[in-house]
Amino acid sequence: MLEIVDKPVKQQQNIREKIVEILRQMFEDTCQAIEQIDGKKFVEQNWTRDQNGIWIAGKNSENTIYIDRALHNGNVFEKIGVNYVAIEGELPPGVTFQKSGALTTGEADQTTGDKGTPYFATGTSFVIHPYNPMIPIAHVNYRYFQIGDGTQPGYWWFGGGADLTPSYLFEEDAVHFHKVHKKSCDKHDPSYYPRFKKWCDEYFHIPHRGESRGIGGIFFDRLNERNIQELLAFVTDCTKAFIPAYIPIVERRKDTVFTDENKYWQRLVRGRYVEFILTSDRGARFGLASGMVNAQSVFNCMPPAASWAYDDQPALSSEEAMLREVLRNPREWV
Repeated sequence: MLEIVDKPVKQQQNIREKIVEILRQMFEDTCQAIEQIDGKKFVEQNWTRDQNGIWIAGKNSENTIYIDRALHNGNVFEKIGVNYVAIEGELPPGVTFQKSGALTTGEADQTTGDKGTPYFATGTSFVIHPYNPMIPIAHVNYRYFQIGDGTQPGYWWFGGGADLTPSYLFEEDAVHFHKVHKKSCDKHDPSYYPRFKKWCDEYFHIPHRGESRGIGGIFFDRLNERNIQELLAFVTDCTKAFIPAYIPIVERRKDTVFTDENKYWQRLVRGRYVEFILTSDRGARFGLASGMVNAQSVFNCMPPAASWAYDDQPALSSEEAMLREVLRNPREWV
C-alpha cells in the first residue's frame, strides 16, 4: 500500500535533508582545515542511547547520529571539542524551552508540558583552544530545530553563530573576523550583521563579571522570520565563513613568541570561558535538561587547563588591561 504524504510535509522533509547535508559538510570541512594546519588528526567517538535513554558509546541508530571529535595536545591546538548531531526524538514530559532558558519561539514552547514533545534537531559545533595565547579561542555553532513535522508556523527555527575570545587583543584579527562574517550577512540583508553582532555581544556576556566573554562575532536564534529556503541560504553562507575568518588568524599568530606570564593570563581567560558555560549558556542548560546533549560533549568543549585568582586585576596600561576594557565595553570592529 502506498503511503500518502501531504505536500507541505514532503517539502519540509526535503528541506530537512538538505539542512542535514549542509551542516554535516561544515563539520567535515572545518575538521579537515584544522587537521591540515595542526598536523594531528581528530579522535572520533560515536554515541547512541540504551533502552533507558542513557547515552552510551556505540554505533549511531537510525534516528540518532551523534558524533564527538577531540584533538588534544596538537602542534597548534591544545584542545578542540567538536560535535555533530542529527537527532529525532521526544522531549521528556515536563521539559519546556521556557523553563530551561532556551531561546525558542512562543509557538514551539506552547507544545511542551505534561506530554513528551516530538522534535528533530541537527547541528555542529566547535570550541577551539589554541596552544599559543596569541591565538584567540574560537567558537562556532550552527543548528536547526523542528517540532513535530515542522509544517506549523513557529515550529522550526535556525540558530548559531561564531565568536572569538582572545587572551591578547590584536585589532587587525578582530577586524578581519568581523569583516568576513559581515560580508556573509550583507549578501542576504544589510541589517543582519549589526543585528546579530549586537545579539552576540549581549548573549556572550558574563553578568557576575560585568564582561563579555570575548570580542564577539555574530549570533542568532529562533530565526524563522522568512522563507525557510532564504534562511537556509543565509545559514549556508555563515557555515562557509568560519574557515576564512579564523584560519588566517591562526596562521598569523601560531609562531609568535610568548612567556610563562602570557600562558598564565591565557588560563585566567579560559577560566572566564568556563564560567560562561556553567552559569550563562542557555543552550548547554537546555541540552542537558532535555537529554538531547551528552554531558561528555560539554566536557569536551572545556579548556585543557584554566586558572582563577582572587581579584585578578591586570597592571594599568598593560595589554591585559586593554583587553579587559574592551570586554567591559564592546566595540564596533567594522
